[in-house]
Amino acid sequence: MPAMPLIFVNRGEKARVEQINGGDTFSKKMMEMGFYKGMEIEIISNDNGPLIIGLDGSRIALGRGMAQRIMVQAS
Repeated sequence: MPAMPLIFVNRGEKARVEQINGGDTFSKKMMEMGFYKGMEIEIISNDNGPLIIGLDGSRIALGRGMAQRIMVQAS
């Protein structure tokens, strides 16, 4: 299955980060938040507002525009 933007993963599903698209500033910000290539994440909420992501025991809110730039592989 090809990689897809994070916003297309449904609530309750897990995915693996494949790629972070964007400039150096965006990539650095994502790494500071804990997003790394190859890590497993879980979608806690993917409704109308920001996505809530389960990440290493923490929950992080991501705007839909940011989530569009993170490519994942569904697990």
